Amino acid sequence: MTVEWAVALILGLATLLAWVRLCLWHSRAAATGQAASVRLALLMLLQPVVSVLLYCALFPPMMNGGATSLRIATAGTSRLAVAADGAPLILLPEAPAIGGGEAAPDLATALRRHPGVTAIHVLGDGLGPRDVDAARQVSVRFDPPPLRAGIVDLAPPPGVAAGGRFMVGGTLAGLDNATIELIDPAGRLTDSGAADRDGHFRLAGTARAAGAVSFTLRVRKDKRLIEQADVPVWVTESARPKLLILAGAPGPEVKYLRRWASDAGFDVTTQMSAGGGIALGDAPVALDAAGLRRFDVAIVDDRAWAGMRGPLIAAVRGGLGLVLRAGGAIDGATRSQWQALGFGLSGPGGLMPLALPKAAEEAVARTRHGIGSDDAPVDMALPEDIAPDVSRLGLTPGDDGAVPLLEDAGGATLGAWRAIGLGRVALFTGIDSYALTLTGRRDLYGDWWQALLTAVARPAPSSQIVPGIAWADERMALCDIGSDAVVETADGVWTKLVPVAGCGGFWPAKAGWHRLRVKEDIRPFHVQARDALPAMRAARDRQAMAMLSATSRDAPTMAIATGSSGSAWPFWVGWLAASALLWWLERSRIGRHAALHPVRQ
Repeated sequence: MTVEWAVALILGLATLLAWVRLCLWHSRAAATGQAASVRLALLMLLQPVVSVLLYCALFPPMMNGGATSLRIATAGTSRLAVAADGAPLILLPEAPAIGGGEAAPDLATALRRHPGVTAIHVLGDGLGPRDVDAARQVSVRFDPPPLRAGIVDLAPPPGVAAGGRFMVGGTLAGLDNATIELIDPAGRLTDSGAADRDGHFRLAGTARAAGAVSFTLRVRKDKRLIEQADVPVWVTESARPKLLILAGAPGPEVKYLRRWASDAGFDVTTQMSAGGGIALGDAPVALDAAGLRRFDVAIVDDRAWAGMRGPLIAAVRGGLGLVLRAGGAIDGATRSQWQALGFGLSGPGGLMPLALPKAAEEAVARTRHGIGSDDAPVDMALPEDIAPDVSRLGLTPGDDGAVPLLEDAGGATLGAWRAIGLGRVALFTGIDSYALTLTGRRDLYGDWWQALLTAVARPAPSSQIVPGIAWADERMALCDIGSDAVVETADGVWTKLVPVAGCGGFWPAKAGWHRLRVKEDIRPFHVQARDALPAMRAARDRQAMAMLSATSRDAPTMAIATGSSGSAWPFWVGWLAASALLWWLERSRIGRHAALHPVRQ
């Protein structure tokens, strides 16, 4: 029961008791001849009048005549939209300084100031998360503006082990032929590329030391910087992934593969057969089930595969990642064995030329000058390292259960993988891929092998990083945290969360890395600057408003109120006058008849 109903019930009961008292008085006064019907009627009429006036003074009734719709100016509102005549204009904090409207800290406050509003027209980019809940109470009209040019979506890596490689994805809008660059914390160009026809892009980077770092994403067009954003990367302290390289004979492919893998953060063990029972490479390891269990991924050529097929398949079923490569044209037995793993291997066989994609000038320059992810100088072409043409097997590894992984510029599949038990096995059909490092294509060489190893390697334990993009001065909801979670801000101050619909509400004041502590678990998350990624924020608000407008059209409108609250002073004056009149009438002699006294004899 509300307070209004409780007070109304008490006043009604008081009026009823007053009527009973007046009726009893009238019955007694009738016996003495003092009763007057007019006096009784006036007194009984004034009782409910006093009660009603007191109730209206305590709870003034709503007055009609207020606005039923509002125009809400948000970020990106143009002056032309504001200049149009229409409903009263509300300026939210993120709206530009256009003037001519009523400033409000949020939509909920604006609706409380205008209780009769049942519909709003949202101008600009749309309402943010702060105002979406309040907008559900009214009918919403939103005409989405065109998408801003810039980064409309960004997907940072969820977490990466120290020395590991990660991918950054995103989407551009309105920026054809733009170049996207990924810069590491030291200011070095890690990767660059262009978006596809739909605006999607992917860039690769390599994590160094463990901890919280921020890479930089730059979008350039015609050598002009269009937009720049931080890419948060949480690098976990974990053991370097263990890589085993098995080869049936020494060769330059193993040499360059070992060098690249060591620079990429792998703990590499190499075993090569020189014939006659002589093994070259690192200290011998037991190539049985127990020995292979120590490794996370293995690269095996066709000659080594012939003598290790059984233990390797058993190790893959237990979780080992395996990459099979060919040192040249393979025989029928090896082809049948690889087909038995689930790879179709259709094609004429033998060796075929491989179509290399065109190299970006920046990538070639980095490779030739030793600037890149591995920071290693380019080798001189020694006689034993004369670069051959990179070729491929004339076999395409494909089947219903195989996932294509690599393609050349002509569309031919170079690599594919499939799951076997708890592990994965990949097949790479490139021949003499090491030649890429000698011809200015070290970037492509690293991309190929990183993709192969990442696809099949035994996964490392994932970090508990909070997903999503957050901005400073904007509320974010942290869920699945319990009741005792706290957040360490970028300034090192611990703060409690505000309970919000089963989650915890947090308003970051500054950009930077924060840490969410849930009991003994630490979950890091990054907060972007308030003015960072404006196109992405606009696209997010635009999508949320489109969903809200669709809901408003399908659902009946819920009005907050039907009018504005009136003034209470007239009702207090009326109540005081009616109470004074009632008091005076009860004590006056008006309407009373003289008492009838018996005549004495």
